[in-house]
Amino acid sequence: MNRTGHLILLGCLLLSSCGYHLRGKETNLPSEIHSVAIPIFGNRTTETGMESVVTEGLVEKFVSSKRLPVTTQSSADALLTGTIVTFTTYPVAVSSSNQFSTEFRATLTLEFTFKDQKTGKVLFREVMSDWRNYPVVQDLNATEQFKREAIRQISFLLAERMYELILGGF
Repeated sequence: MNRTGHLILLGCLLLSSCGYHLRGKETNLPSEIHSVAIPIFGNRTTETGMESVVTEGLVEKFVSSKRLPVTTQSSADALLTGTIVTFTTYPVAVSSSNQFSTEFRATLTLEFTFKDQKTGKVLFREVMSDWRNYPVVQDLNATEQFKREAIRQISFLLAERMYELILGGF
């Protein structure tokens, strides 16, 4: 084989072993974890119903990814539990003409644990927080709906972060 042939062969070998791979195959999980149970999260706040929204967002994320099936607690290899620790709202924008709040920030903090059910080993334990702003209007029902939408958005963002931490493969 001539020098050009060797260089071409060397180039092909280097390119084929460059380390790139398709995302979605690797995880941070032990090989024996094939399913997860996600019971409804606890709620230490006075804001009722948030625990359902947070849990639904998390279940939806895992189900839509199809990488780690969600099943019952009695048959799951892993258990993902959590509690909403705090929920706060405070004004972030005020009208200059009448000094009324025009926008609030909702902040939700939760703690979660992901553990192997067979061994009891805690694989991840984290505290996470996120926030979203929402408008404040004269109609109190509309403002409450904007707050509920902010909670829903925060729930999906936190679900994405939990999912990436658990199954990210980094």
